[in-house]
Amino acid sequence: MLDPRPRPLRAVATWVGLITALVSWLVGSGLLTTGQADAINGTVSAVLALLGAFGVALAGERRVTPTFDPRDDAGRALVPLDLD
Repeated sequence: MLDPRPRPLRAVATWVGLITALVSWLVGSGLLTTGQADAINGTVSAVLALLGAFGVALAGERRVTPTFDPRDDAGRALVPLDLD
């Protein structure tokens, strides 16, 4: 069964893992030197730090329900169900 909920942090972690694995493979196959790999990994880390500070926070914020004044997509206030 597939979970339809968005997972922005999992998506970012997946891309980081894929890029790191690709760079490691390129070094292992001799297509990149370790210095080039370090430069690529450093650049990726810097870009991800910026995305973490801005992009991921903004993307994730739109996908979660706040606990203070929660509202639906139409802007209507969410109220708890009365289960009594």
